[in-house]
Amino acid sequence: MLLECGMQEEGLFRVAPSASKLKKLKAALDCCVVDVQEYSADPHAIAGALKSYLRELPEPLMTFELYDEWIQASNIQEQDKKLQALWNACEKLPKANHNNIRYLIKFYPSYQNIKI
Repeated sequence: MLLECGMQEEGLFRVAPSASKLKKLKAALDCCVVDVQEYSADPHAIAGALKSYLRELPEPLMTFELYDEWIQASNIQEQDKKLQALWNACEKLPKANHNNIRYLIKFYPSYQNIKI
């Protein structure tokens, strides 16, 4: 829904949804009974739920285990080598984390050029 309807929305991840709407959506998601039509007019609620999900993960999406590797890769000056190091770290992520990264990268304006 975010990719289909929310990409044109101003401040999609910056503008907060109403607290009551976000709470209701999170409860519906927890019970697997979301009425998409109810939230289609408010992509900020969906974005807020996504941000909440990411904040509440028991471990960071990039994982504690790979932290040093991410830091080392970010410090590489040569762009091609940096991208290769980041790619190598991505390949080591657990499948669920990798899938989440693949989804999130679609919100990056130039995601068409990124293949992960």
